[in-house]
Amino acid sequence: MRYVLGLDIGIASCGWAVINQEKERIEDLGVRIFDKAENPKDGKSLATPRRDARSTRRTLRRKKHRMQRIKILLVKQGLLSKIELNHLYESATEVDVWNLRLDALERKLYPKEFAKILIHLAKRRGFKSNRKETTLSENGQILESISENQHIMEQQNYRTVGEMILKDKKFENHKRNKNGTYIGTVTRQQLQDEIQMIFNTQRLYKNNYATAEFENSYLEIWASQRPYASKDQIEKMIGYCTLEQKEKRAPKASWSFQYFVALQTINNLRLISKFRIEELSFEEKKQIMNLALEKSIVKYIDIRKLLSVPNEFQFNSLSYSADTVDITVESRKCIELKEYHSINKVYKQIYEKNALNLLPKDYDTIAYGLTIFKDDKDILEYLQNKYVNAKGKPISNFANKTYDDTFIQALLNLNFTKMGHLSFKALRNIIPFLEEGLSYDKACEKAGYNFKGTSYTEKTKYLPVIPQNTNPVVHRALSQTRKVINAIIKKYGSPNAIHIETARELSKTFQERKEIDSMYQDNSKKNEHAICKLKELGNINPSGINIVKFKLWNEQDGRCMYSGKYIEPHRLFEEGYTEVDHILPYSRSLDDSYNNKTLTLGTENQRKGNKTPYEYMGNTSIWNDFETRVQSNKKITKKKQQKLLLQHFSYAREQEFIERNLNDTRYATIYLSFLIQQHLIFSESSRKKKVHTVSGIITSHLRSRWGFNKDRKEGHIHHALDAVIVAVTSDHMIQRVTKYYKLKELNRNLQAKRMPFPEPWEGFRLELEARISPNTQQYLKGFRFKNYADVNLSEIKPIFVSRMPKRSITGELHQETIRKFIGYNEKGKVLTAIKTKLEDIPFDANGDFPMYGKETDLYTYNAIKERFLSHKKDKRKSFQEPLYKPTKSGGIGPLIKSIKIIDTRTIVNPVNQGKGVVYNSKIARTDVFKKDEKYYLIPIYTIDLMKNILPQKAITAGKGYEDWTTIDPSFTFLFSLFPNDLIQIVPSKNKTIKARTTVSKKEVLLPSLTGYFKGVHSGTAGIIVETHDGSVIANVGSKQLLLFEKYQVDVLGHYTKIKEEKRIGMAI
Repeated sequence: MRYVLGLDIGIASCGWAVINQEKERIEDLGVRIFDKAENPKDGKSLATPRRDARSTRRTLRRKKHRMQRIKILLVKQGLLSKIELNHLYESATEVDVWNLRLDALERKLYPKEFAKILIHLAKRRGFKSNRKETTLSENGQILESISENQHIMEQQNYRTVGEMILKDKKFENHKRNKNGTYIGTVTRQQLQDEIQMIFNTQRLYKNNYATAEFENSYLEIWASQRPYASKDQIEKMIGYCTLEQKEKRAPKASWSFQYFVALQTINNLRLISKFRIEELSFEEKKQIMNLALEKSIVKYIDIRKLLSVPNEFQFNSLSYSADTVDITVESRKCIELKEYHSINKVYKQIYEKNALNLLPKDYDTIAYGLTIFKDDKDILEYLQNKYVNAKGKPISNFANKTYDDTFIQALLNLNFTKMGHLSFKALRNIIPFLEEGLSYDKACEKAGYNFKGTSYTEKTKYLPVIPQNTNPVVHRALSQTRKVINAIIKKYGSPNAIHIETARELSKTFQERKEIDSMYQDNSKKNEHAICKLKELGNINPSGINIVKFKLWNEQDGRCMYSGKYIEPHRLFEEGYTEVDHILPYSRSLDDSYNNKTLTLGTENQRKGNKTPYEYMGNTSIWNDFETRVQSNKKITKKKQQKLLLQHFSYAREQEFIERNLNDTRYATIYLSFLIQQHLIFSESSRKKKVHTVSGIITSHLRSRWGFNKDRKEGHIHHALDAVIVAVTSDHMIQRVTKYYKLKELNRNLQAKRMPFPEPWEGFRLELEARISPNTQQYLKGFRFKNYADVNLSEIKPIFVSRMPKRSITGELHQETIRKFIGYNEKGKVLTAIKTKLEDIPFDANGDFPMYGKETDLYTYNAIKERFLSHKKDKRKSFQEPLYKPTKSGGIGPLIKSIKIIDTRTIVNPVNQGKGVVYNSKIARTDVFKKDEKYYLIPIYTIDLMKNILPQKAITAGKGYEDWTTIDPSFTFLFSLFPNDLIQIVPSKNKTIKARTTVSKKEVLLPSLTGYFKGVHSGTAGIIVETHDGSVIANVGSKQLLLFEKYQVDVLGHYTKIKEEKRIGMAI
């Protein structure tokens, strides 16, 4: 069969369709659904919690090791014996260590006091930002606190941090950071200054222990810190060259890559007049390159002057509004060797004009060192040609040359981070041909490469494993799509062609292109103006974020958009003082456009968090002021005003923004098309274009004209519909549609003739409607399509959505929060207590709440309840003002900040030698047993893996864990269920399953349910099941079911019943 495969690829779906070209019919279609490889709450990588936990463990481990070394040093110096060290804090009359830190400046310390201070200072060492990390981003709240504390010290003449924290009113209630605040944050240097002052003072008081040798030994341990990341760690994260697959990519800042980009730009330049198109001569190209070496930015107007280009000619890469030269248009940047000039500037500052020029390999070496290494010491050693890696192996720099220390120190002020897409090896092979004036594709071919992506490779019937991509969302989408492609090839053979929906826009009209180009030009001018202004202010090489900040500062008349407070211009680029905020949170919109950005004070942005402006300020008095401020600012575009004043940003609206702004899917489609062309064997045919990328705008338009509304809320079937439209959207189809509109526009009278909108073949729309219907066979039989004459219609099944199973057991073993164990309730369930802020208390409809210790503290309970009810049960408003506990005499007692709330759990895990308990994280697997026609479910948690004991207790509704049913050999094991396993359930006789639709929440009654298992409730044994298309969900009691079966689903949605399964152990 000669067929076309259509693919509609999303970040969590792959719709597919097989179009039989011989019979002109939809042969098959379906949908593969998978979870996005990101945190659905904030869009972060799924590896973030694991990485953060690993980082925390590493930090704690290193802190523990540091404290051990400090204590060993104290014993070695004779301040304490080992026995005294073990009993150092057992004295009932112990002096507060904060007082001791002040005493250390005013009297001679006893050995034990000195030891306590040094141990105390070693526990928390203050904030120190990594050089590379600071230039990219920083926590404004931390830096603000540091700045504030520094100001307090200077204003109050405190000698040390310890004196400030002990004496200043700011630290009366809390001396340490608490509840997400950073009141006690100081710099590491400030604490080091205190240590040195203490040692110096003790030496003045003739303390024999405070020797310079001891001070140096202590500070060496105290200040020890591993680098931000090693060269080897950074290189592991760098992708591979698109042409040399075994070579790592070169830095964008390297001379080789910058030269490569410049050559490409120059070789693509053409001069266009009304009558002809002229290419640049070899000599002219050389002149442009020489100009780029002399001038940091080469504009098109510079090239016109350099080459004396007549006014009748225009540059091919620019859009002009007329046939004349437009200075504004030609003021755009053409070539910029930014990093080359940055390095060159430093070099000339050090060696003046008498020094020899650096060689290309010198620029490559410096760029590599400043991009790959994240620690100044490593950069220094690499450029000195003395670097030794973690394995003790000396690594020579590219130039195998030792650079002067003075030059290196000056270079440390530069910071390069990005990588190109080609390796040094590929660049060396391609550049000679680019220097000859060849285009990139021709240069690649001359060098033996395929310019579309990879080296020539042997093609196979099935698509090979997708190379690992640094973007996990893209990688999962590609990997799942590969499975779909291979499954279809296995069933139908090699395709004639594959159509993929791409992100390329449908060709714009001239007016639309001009408007877009005008917008780009305007933005370019604003950027250049900002750069010039920044240079005037002393910011010689402004970063991209600083340019944005400056533009926004001007746009907002120098004020914070949210608070309206004035932003001091000299502090504009101070880290943490100001921040560029996404108006609609990026994690909820994926909108990184300028129209979604605003300049705020760092503190204001921290408070706003993951909210829209209205969610942050709406229903408050400051909203009116904000609204007036936005509307009165004529510099703000209409689109930005709309986003600033948006009041309803629902989940559906979020999805709309994400889908519109998502780049991952677009990249995945293009990248996949290259992989398919490189690796896949197609069926023999005269068709030259085997992979066809289709614009989403086209498919959207065709879908609408053919009468199909894409309602994502109604389930996943629409992905298959889109795939069919993608599959039939060929060049020929587009030509027919174009011709239709052209005829219609030229002859309006044709409208009266009701000229039909083109279809791929007669009856296509009705056929597609039948194929996406749950009653496919009925529709096909009713319409009697001629192209189905040779098909047994009873064998055609409705679309069944296939879902990626989740059978791997990963994630945290238990929740992080440690709770107080109280006891058990009358049902045997565990009672716990957790400290809870007032605004987080779970009030019921009457204002009551499960407070721990209520019986002995009714004053607190009643005060909280009365405050809540008096503010119309609005928790946020209720506790904006401080709440004090009333005394028996009616006076004002202590401030109430939080209380302990009682919670109930079936299963908990003891921690800290039984001092506390933690809740389980998630149920990774559910084992199903049967006895006496009843079903029993055993939940297996992630933590059970660590225990390495297979649980034998089945959920018993309403009972504590100890009272659950114990599974013994009299029970029959049926199967294990993981999330997204397909099951079929039938309720007991004369009963129905109560379910609800996922969109309208309407209740429906079902005689049976076949769907994907989503999870089980450990308190009720109820199982959550969702239909294959996601349209209906149900929570069904499992014990009294008449039928409970498990099915295996393949990638294309074909499913079969599992006959027998053995219970597997914990090694999964």
